[in-house]
Amino acid sequence: MQQLSPAIRWIVFAIVLSACSTKEATPNPKQPTTRNLVSLSASEYAIVAPDTIAPGWTNLRLTNRGQEVHYGHIVRLDPGKTVQELIAAYAEAIRTSGPRPTWVTRFGGPGGAFPGDSSTVTQYLEPGSYVWICPIEDDKGIPHFSKGEFRPFVISAGTGVAADSAARPEATMVIRLMDFSFGLDSVVAAGRHTIRVENTGVEPHDLVVMKLAPGMTLEGLMAVMNPEKARRPGQAEAPPPPPDSLPTGAGGIAAIAPKMESFFETTWTPGDYVLLCMATAPDGRAHIEHGMVKQIRVN
Repeated sequence: MQQLSPAIRWIVFAIVLSACSTKEATPNPKQPTTRNLVSLSASEYAIVAPDTIAPGWTNLRLTNRGQEVHYGHIVRLDPGKTVQELIAAYAEAIRTSGPRPTWVTRFGGPGGAFPGDSSTVTQYLEPGSYVWICPIEDDKGIPHFSKGEFRPFVISAGTGVAADSAARPEATMVIRLMDFSFGLDSVVAAGRHTIRVENTGVEPHDLVVMKLAPGMTLEGLMAVMNPEKARRPGQAEAPPPPPDSLPTGAGGIAAIAPKMESFFETTWTPGDYVLLCMATAPDGRAHIEHGMVKQIRVN
């Protein structure tokens, strides 16, 4: 997920607290139990995770053992690039609202987790060398990965039951990420859902799902949640909306590359929701600023 400015981090706490709860969904008896399970934890400022994990369909679960919001975002570097180059180039891109390094592939992973909480996604993992990073910023705008919150790891070669197509989650709905819009395959009905998120665009995209509070408009939410707000003249000092107008989270995924997919579970309740992509385009504008926002109604 695109990192948020300190001016709106208080909203992240509200979103993550509701969206990434440790309350696990009741296991679906139709789903296989042959998926891999990878557990990792994050704190100030370190990620604890296995050095090597198996390929195939995997439940990735991040537990937050710190006092700040943390992420378990996966990136893959092009051959010849080092972790040190990643940290330096990505941090500079954040500081300048510049294009992210093109030699980095966004590979999803768990979204944000509140202190003491957790977040889970399901993905297919391909063999290769990767890095866990936490891109959230501190109060001075320094990303956590620049302070040591990253960890290289390897997805080993080989096959197994977790690579079987039967281990792929059975989705109840699909959300497509495009440049710069969202597509849904059906009307959203209230209830528990397994959501498949597909990136059909040419840029990396993430997904944040929020339920609007009474009185908050789509325009107001876009202004508050723009991840580039702190770097827009005159916007960083804008006062936050009143607490009773805060949105509540309903899940999402970290940024995935084109043609990738990721799954998460959530419960929709009746009301108005908004889908947002908070990645940053090569022109330095957040995808929100490119209009990648969609309001939907759940009945």
